[in-house]
Amino acid sequence: MHPAFTTIQFGPFASSYHREAVTDALKGTFSAFLEAKLLPQVEQPYESTSGRFVAAYDDQKYCGPRSAVRDIYRFEFVFHRASGDDTIKVELVFDPGTQKFATRHRRRFYLWTASRRQRYQQERQQIQELCRRIADHEQVAAVCPLCSARLRVIDSPGLFDVSCPERCFNYNYHRDPTTGAFLHGHFFQRETVHAT
Repeated sequence: MHPAFTTIQFGPFASSYHREAVTDALKGTFSAFLEAKLLPQVEQPYESTSGRFVAAYDDQKYCGPRSAVRDIYRFEFVFHRASGDDTIKVELVFDPGTQKFATRHRRRFYLWTASRRQRYQQERQQIQELCRRIADHEQVAAVCPLCSARLRVIDSPGLFDVSCPERCFNYNYHRDPTTGAFLHGHFFQRETVHAT
């Protein structure tokens, strides 16, 4: 196992299936996966590491021969440094047939580094400012600042919604139909637009 990953705590596992499945061979396969997918994302030297690898469905009742969830694991890992940690938190699926790991739901395997967090905050501010200007009916191009797609805008008395067709973000708020004041809603920003 790569030295960076020797600090990973595997388990404890409640099910006998996981206690038997998470062998030294599986740990070696996992270490190789991390060396290929995680280490290249580290941008600065780190002082230490810590992590956990646990079963997402850690009960024998989920571990039958036809189970669709028995080989799903949760992985959390941190590269520690005084200037700020790099972190990842993801669900992984292990395929015993091919002996390969993949992210669940086709999510990207994305390490939150200091520069990525900073870029995310800058992009968030850009999006919010653009949405404010659209809501104030300023003359502004309704173009996504992240991917340059033409935005979909709904600006009605009861709803204000700006969304990117490429799913970079969605800014959606219900309005008071009388005053136009925003009441409640959500702002979703895809976190991995620039992931490699």
